[in-house]
Amino acid sequence: MPSPPDGRHAMTAVAIIVEYQTPDLLELCLASLRRFAPAVKPMVVEGTEGAQAHANGIEWARLKLSMSLSPPERVILLDTDCVIVSPLWYETLTEGRFMLIGGYWDRKGRAFLHANCLSMSWGLFSAVPSFQAQTGQQDTAWQATMRALESQWLIRVVGSRPNGRVTEYVDGHGIMLWRHLGRGTSFRPRSWEREMLRKIAAKLGSPRARKILSYQQDRQEFLRKGWEIVRG
Repeated sequence: MPSPPDGRHAMTAVAIIVEYQTPDLLELCLASLRRFAPAVKPMVVEGTEGAQAHANGIEWARLKLSMSLSPPERVILLDTDCVIVSPLWYETLTEGRFMLIGGYWDRKGRAFLHANCLSMSWGLFSAVPSFQAQTGQQDTAWQATMRALESQWLIRVVGSRPNGRVTEYVDGHGIMLWRHLGRGTSFRPRSWEREMLRKIAAKLGSPRARKILSYQQDRQEFLRKGWEIVRG
């Protein structure tokens, strides 16, 4: 990795991306990394369906990285339904004096840092007991948040703002760093037969079918907007 022009140490960073049947989102996510954060090495892990499988993918990546002679200084957990939109993302997510950097996600009344885009030092990443969710209450990276709080390690919370079903994460000056769709992986298109039946059900008044089609339309708009930004 080349050194920064001012002679500072170039921090090594790996982005762990667990992917399951979202090749279109993954392609955009990787393209945004190449465009705005080429210094970050992506590590794509093939997953299966569900939060437990996603956590297993992170655990597998952790084992693989721990066997390296030179593990990265920072590890970023990155979902496929995230798109990087600014080179400031790299500067923010690799801030050396912070152990944990990410945006808050409020679920069931409790706020914690969510793993859609969560950066942590190698020391913290190695020390987290598990990345498994607590059934019905917490998310993949809740133990990382708890570990950092209990150890009084430095935490930086990135601000966010809603834009429809998309959450936009911004720095202290309001500059957007990344966008997260949230339900993009859940509402991926299925087989053409299933989608045809869904459209018929929506025309017949099915609330569920209409809701899913609405999410799918947002997903397509997320992809369109993301490629527009990445291609500049």
